[in-house]
Parts: sequence; C-alpha cells; structure tokens
Amino acid sequence: MITFTSAVLMAALKIDTYGDALLFGLIVGLGYLTANTVNIAINPNFPRPLLYAAISGGFNVIGSLIVSLLLVAV
Repeated sequence: MITFTSAVLMAALKIDTYGDALLFGLIVGLGYLTANTVNIAINPNFPRPLLYAAISGGFNVIGSLIVSLLLVAV
C-alpha cells in the first residue's frame, strides 16, 4: 500500500529525477514511516521503544528510498 501511495503522490508531484525521488523517499521515510514507528513503540509493551524505533525506522527509510528510486526508474 505504501508503494502504491508513493507512486500516486510522485505522479501528482511530477517527480521524475533520481534526486527528487531520493528527497521524496527521505521525507516520506522520516516524516511518516519513522514518526509512525515511534508512536507505535511508545507504549508499555516495548521495553526499549527508542531502540525499536531507530531500527525499524531505519529500515522504513531505506525501504522508502528504494521504492522511490524504483518508481522513477520504471
């Protein structure tokens, strides 16, 4: 679903260069995916929420960057 949404947003924003795709992926990865991961982690069920958020958020950012680059390449 994130890939589809990113594709729709990138088309609407006319993102067609690798530099713009990287910026878009970074903004989405940090601004939405990592922020959401931090919100999920901050509850009593996670003994180390910031570590969880850092690891999972990092994977989310990398995934968002890869997806953005692939969408521009296609």
